[in-house]
Amino acid sequence: MVPPDAVPDTALPDRVEVAVLVTEPAQLDKLDPSRALTVIAADHATLAAVPHGGRWRRGRWIDVTDAETMQEAVAALGHVDVLLVSFADETNIPLELIVAEAQSQRTTVVKRVHNSVDALVTRGVLQHGPDAMLLRVSTPGEVVRLARELLERRTEQLDLVEAEVTAVRSIGMGMRGCVDTTDLFEPDEGILVGSTSSGGLLVCAEVHYLPYMNLRPFRVNAGAVHSYVWTPAGRTAYITDLSAGEQVLAVNTAGRARPVLVGRIKTEMRPLRLIECRIGDSTINTIVQDDWHVRLFDAAGAVTNCTAIAVGDRMLAISAVPGRHVGIPVSESIKEN
Repeated sequence: MVPPDAVPDTALPDRVEVAVLVTEPAQLDKLDPSRALTVIAADHATLAAVPHGGRWRRGRWIDVTDAETMQEAVAALGHVDVLLVSFADETNIPLELIVAEAQSQRTTVVKRVHNSVDALVTRGVLQHGPDAMLLRVSTPGEVVRLARELLERRTEQLDLVEAEVTAVRSIGMGMRGCVDTTDLFEPDEGILVGSTSSGGLLVCAEVHYLPYMNLRPFRVNAGAVHSYVWTPAGRTAYITDLSAGEQVLAVNTAGRARPVLVGRIKTEMRPLRLIECRIGDSTINTIVQDDWHVRLFDAAGAVTNCTAIAVGDRMLAISAVPGRHVGIPVSESIKEN
């Protein structure tokens, strides 16, 4: 987004769209009507001077400072191609109202944000945020950094595989961790948990019927404290390394993975159960609390009590090339038993 006298002379790549902020009608004379531009007017008079049709998209910038200017922004929906809003207050309530009203309109809503934190919060308004955000930066590196942070919050697709159970047994007492999140799991979701970097099994969230206690739809009774859990961008973390505000992946039986925030890790001494599986030539294992109410997904996506899993059963798993350093995959020779 540039002023009228800073429009690039040469055409930019197709994926780069140029917007021009125009503060008075006379500035329109500086623009080439044959160029594909988005012309953002700063007031009604300037907007009225922007021609309809042609190669220009018409837009309006509105500073929302009170209820009256918020209603002005709502009234512009459907009458302009792009609505760019800048808010005086930190609350997201006016943005929520504008985004809600825009659902049935053709107008693209853009919010001006001031930093990467503001952008990440804005992205979650009404779950989806506005159509786009405008961020002023001083270096290209700031854009790269924000893009990386946004990518860490996107939905991923994991390649889940079948793992054949080769051994199941009670192994005695140990510390296990429940991963309590700030989100609610779906019935087909859980967390990938494994003892080695070669892979793990999909452990269910506590969203299925329990006769003696209320459900905990925010929780996965994940496994022994040494275990890896899968996190965004192909990384893992030890259960003991997780803390409030960090992210893990909520993974469903089709492999769709979404980041969820950790609210706390609840660690207690409990009886433990070892479930060992084979994936091709690789052996993996997951250690969970030895109680029937801890459940895992089998290869068909059915919920299975851990105490009912038997040798020969096939479970839903993830397979990975072994070798990690602080959760990051590395290429090295490694043997884990």
